[in-house]
Amino acid sequence: MNRNAARALPVLAGLVLSSALLRLGDAGAVEGIAELFETSRAHAADTPGGGVGELDEVLAALKEREAALDARAAELDERAAVIAEGETVLGAQLDEIEAAEADLREMVKMADDAAEQDVTRLAAVYENMKPAEAGALFEQMPPEFAAGFLSLLRPETSAAILARVPPDAAYAISVVLAGRNAGRRPIALTEAPAGDQP
Repeated sequence: MNRNAARALPVLAGLVLSSALLRLGDAGAVEGIAELFETSRAHAADTPGGGVGELDEVLAALKEREAALDARAAELDERAAVIAEGETVLGAQLDEIEAAEADLREMVKMADDAAEQDVTRLAAVYENMKPAEAGALFEQMPPEFAAGFLSLLRPETSAAILARVPPDAAYAISVVLAGRNAGRRPIALTEAPAGDQP
């Protein structure tokens, strides 16, 4: 083996090693390889015919790769900062939405309570009216609406009002009331009353 070939073997081994490390993308390894090649370059410069040009090319490639890795790391850091900022903003928006939902639930509850109080007061007004006057009003109401009020009144008051409503309207109101209470107690229409048993 001649002297040039002997000098080329360490350079070739260094190239293979640097290629493997570059593929791994380890910036610290790139710096280490760059230092190794700087030393080899200095040594080759002192040796006649040592191939300084080849080492310069490898060293330039290593520095270029290091710069690319640094740029990529900076880009990833910038993206991570943007994502972190976005998460902070999103967290604040979610907190605002939850607070708005809580306020809305409170407002709906207040509205429901107020509506229930209004209906209770109106039922009390109907309770204190004369059955004939209340019957005239209930005759004008939709059956569902009238049934709702009658269910809030005492049974004897409801009966007195319903007796003053025309039969077709009274029937429609009764159907709505029966439908609301159908699930509470089964009605056996085919069974005879207990007193009629033989």
